[in-house]
Amino acid sequence: MAIVLIPAILYPKRFLKAIDEIQKNSALTRITGMIAMIMAFLFLSVHWKFTGGWYVLIPILGWAALLKGATRLLAPEWVYKMTKKWLKSETLISWMAFVGLLMAIGMTYVALYIY
Repeated sequence: MAIVLIPAILYPKRFLKAIDEIQKNSALTRITGMIAMIMAFLFLSVHWKFTGGWYVLIPILGWAALLKGATRLLAPEWVYKMTKKWLKSETLISWMAFVGLLMAIGMTYVALYIY
């Protein structure tokens, strides 16, 4: 995750262009949807119950990835419209990437030291 997010923070204009190219191609959007579904099933196969503590993050991320994958598989045109609407500014992309990087660091900490 950090491999993708660090360039998004450093070069938001290039990242926006790459995301736009991927979203224009519905086949690539569907492939990213399949990857999201695979990740969702991996998350949910490990821990699918909503229990207390840090463990609740795993099924939340799993169900969110499942929803993301299903949306990308079933409605790639709608995903393209929503992406165009959300990703208009480079500043927003940098902030979203920064928050994502913090989440990746936090999940790594949870995986290595708590789970």
